[in-house]
Amino acid sequence: MSSSHEARTSTVRMFPDYADTVLWFTEPIDYGTAKLSEHLTRDLTRWEQSYYEGLDEDYEWKTASLSHRFAVEGAQLAQRVADELGDEFEIELVTFADGIPERRFQGQAGALNSRAAAAFRVLALELSEFEDAVTQAQAAIRRGENTGWFAYAPLSGTVFDPQLPDN
Repeated sequence: MSSSHEARTSTVRMFPDYADTVLWFTEPIDYGTAKLSEHLTRDLTRWEQSYYEGLDEDYEWKTASLSHRFAVEGAQLAQRVADELGDEFEIELVTFADGIPERRFQGQAGALNSRAAAAFRVLALELSEFEDAVTQAQAAIRRGENTGWFAYAPLSGTVFDPQLPDN
């Protein structure tokens, strides 16, 4: 890992979105993968459930107090996640609560949960390596080189190859 990757703080997004987890990098992070403490995982699961229970059939908050309570509890949980992961990670909290903007949280010291921090370091490294590969592929395409990358849409059978002029 290069020193530029080591110095970078990784951002974990935290929000409910029907994925059976509220933790996201570029995709949902399963609680088993996250390795957070059992108590925190249970509280995150309850918090997400309170979101769905707080919405009406039009996906609006049933009451302003439910929205506010959800945001306050989310901030407390985000800080707990930040503390377990340590100062290498920043937690970006999105509550979808009325009038509450995104907030960021960070642990003030080393990780309180070394297993969780290690799991997220691996995820951050994988993400960084993928981003580097995409950047290299984009540069190769600009130089007219073949990258071997393509996209496939299984329902239509369409293949998108960035090397082909029609794409």
